[in-house]
Amino acid sequence: MKERKKIFLTVVVVSLLLFCGVHSLGAREAPVFQLPGLDGEIYSLSDFRGEPVVISFFATWCAPCRQELPLLQKIYEEYEEKALLNVLVIDSGEPQNKVETFVEELGLTFPVLLDEEGKVVRDYGVLYLPTLYFVDPLGNLAGQVIGAQEESVLRGKLDQILWFRGLREAEVKNLVELTSEVVILDFRKESANPFPDRKNISYQVVDGVDSVISSFPREGVYLLLTENNVEGLETGKALAISGFQRVYYWMVDVPQD
Repeated sequence: MKERKKIFLTVVVVSLLLFCGVHSLGAREAPVFQLPGLDGEIYSLSDFRGEPVVISFFATWCAPCRQELPLLQKIYEEYEEKALLNVLVIDSGEPQNKVETFVEELGLTFPVLLDEEGKVVRDYGVLYLPTLYFVDPLGNLAGQVIGAQEESVLRGKLDQILWFRGLREAEVKNLVELTSEVVILDFRKESANPFPDRKNISYQVVDGVDSVISSFPREGVYLLLTENNVEGLETGKALAISGFQRVYYWMVDVPQD
């Protein structure tokens, strides 16, 4: 009897250790996958290296999923262009036509993938729906959310992977006002410090991304001044791939506040 109890406890402990191993994120690299989407395209997680990714596991019968997916759609629309945010939603084992109907009802525009054999669900150790994973630009798991959450919770997790993003003028002013030290990197041909009187600003004219990567520490808050938003986005992505984790670019191709 004692021997059986001992074996049972050993199995329980091992199971718990395996469970914790799956759900302990740390700096673990996100398991890679390749899945077909409803749009007929094949999506590979490795294609999004250098960009932030939210992975959502859902099912059409899951009521909390129906509650959370519209929030993801809202966040996706906000950050798709100015931060290259990707949202990959994965269904496991349901008929494609049923998933298509569900997606059309909710008006989802991000890629919806089909994990027909359930391999990706197993690789990520998903036990409950919905489950969200937040993947940073280096391809590491930076956060996890289980069950439907308030928008504030999702945005809090999102901050862990949005290492670069565009800011409008009012947001730039808030950044400068509320941050103790900001390094402005000016990539423009005609350079001028927009905040010459602020002591918390360090202003530098730079001639390219390589010089920034080789000369500036990864820590700190950086504001990029570029000729256009495309340059700001590409520069921010390059710095994120190199490990800079708080990079903003001043958006110039939008109506100012």
